[in-house]
Amino acid sequence: MIESSVSATAGAWRVGDGDPVSLREATVAWAIAAHAELAEIATGYGHFITVGELAERVQDVSGVQTGAPTPTWMAAILRKVARRCHNAGEPPLTSLCVQDNHTVGDTYKYVLELAGLPIPNDLELHASYARWQCYEHYGATMPADLTAPPLLPKVAGRRRSAGPTAQEAKPQPTRPAVCAQCFIQLPASGTCQYCV
Repeated sequence: MIESSVSATAGAWRVGDGDPVSLREATVAWAIAAHAELAEIATGYGHFITVGELAERVQDVSGVQTGAPTPTWMAAILRKVARRCHNAGEPPLTSLCVQDNHTVGDTYKYVLELAGLPIPNDLELHASYARWQCYEHYGATMPADLTAPPLLPKVAGRRRSAGPTAQEAKPQPTRPAVCAQCFIQLPASGTCQYCV
């Protein structure tokens, strides 16, 4: 096996001959492969891929392998893809690449930084709309009855099992308006009958 002839800490190497590849050359090859893979995934509505699966695919497609742990280099690849999509006016393909728990993770925030947008309270919901844009852009057959994009299965499952939050379950009572002088509750007219 060629990989055994190259130390896992040696960086990257070409699969065919085992020759070392510079980090710059490797990341360019991986980013090109990642963009192509994600664009292909976007052609199927509801499709997505995990970071680990994408890392394997880009190494296979590019013919450039590494022994480095996936988290040490895939974030940079996803940022390159996000920049390419942003510069080309494409929807953010990186929204299709998720962690094993189906969340987009912190690397997705780079998409928002590029667009000059604030980080939303619900990053997963934002990413679901971004995935929807990807599916539409790349010609996926969209469900006719869809009014909002769904969350990915594991995220949706966790939210269902968590149930409604305390604020959602129990509406907060509104405080009745009171007269500023006698502090008695005001009638619907808003005029205090005692202080008139």
